[in-house]
Amino acid sequence: MSGFAPQEQRRLLDLQEVDSRTDVLDQQWRAHPAVHAIHELSERSATLEDEKAAAEQAVQDTRGRVRSAEREAEDIRARQAKDQKRLDAGSVSSPRELESLQHEIATLQTKLDDVETIELEAMEELDSVEATLAGVAASLAAVIGDRGRHEQELSEARSAIDAEREALAADRAQMLDDISPELVAQYERARKQHGGVGVGALRHGRCEGCRLSLTPADLSRVHAAPEDELLRCEECGRLLVRVED
Repeated sequence: MSGFAPQEQRRLLDLQEVDSRTDVLDQQWRAHPAVHAIHELSERSATLEDEKAAAEQAVQDTRGRVRSAEREAEDIRARQAKDQKRLDAGSVSSPRELESLQHEIATLQTKLDDVETIELEAMEELDSVEATLAGVAASLAAVIGDRGRHEQELSEARSAIDAEREALAADRAQMLDDISPELVAQYERARKQHGGVGVGALRHGRCEGCRLSLTPADLSRVHAAPEDELLRCEECGRLLVRVED
C-alpha cells in the first residue's frame, strides 16, 4: 500500500513508543506488589471476620449459660434460706415433716453444688472464649491496618501512573494529528494482531519489531520499493518503517 510519506510513516514509531510505554504502565499497575498483598489480606480479613463472628457467638452463648447458672443458683439459695428459716424458727414440730424439711435442705445443697460447678466451668470457658475473641479481633485489626497501608501505597502509585498516562495520552493525541486515519487504522490492526507491537523500524537490515534480520532478497525488495509504500516485515508481519541507519 502506497501513498504514505516517509515522515508520516516514521511517526508510527513515535506512536508505538507511546503505546508501548502506556502498556508498561498498565502492567506495572496490575503487577504492583500491593495488588497481590491487598488480595491476600482481603481473603485473610474475610476468614478472620468469620472467626470473629463465631467467637462472638461463643461468647454470647457462654455468657447466657453463666447467667442461667447464676439465676438457678440464686433460686436454690432463696429456697434454702426459706427452709432454713422455718427450721431455725422451730415451727416444724412433726418429726416426719422435720425430716422432710432437712432432706429438702440437703437436696438443695447438692443441687446447688452441681449448679455452682456448672457455673464455674461456664465462667472458665467464658474466659477462654473471650480470650479467643480478643485474639481474633486483634488479628483482624492488624490485617485491616496492613490492608489500609497497602491501599494507600497503591493509591499513590495509581496517582503517579495516571499522571504519566495522561501525559502520554496528550502526546498520542498530538501525534495522531500528523498521521492519516488510514495509516493509523493499519497500525492499530497490526498492533492488535501482534501483541501490542504493530510496527518496527528497519535498522541495519533488522526489523526491530521481531529483532530478526531480513534476508538479502527481502532487503532488495525493500530497497526497490517506493519511499511512500507501506511495508511489512516478511518475518513477523508487522508494519516496517525504513529509517536512516
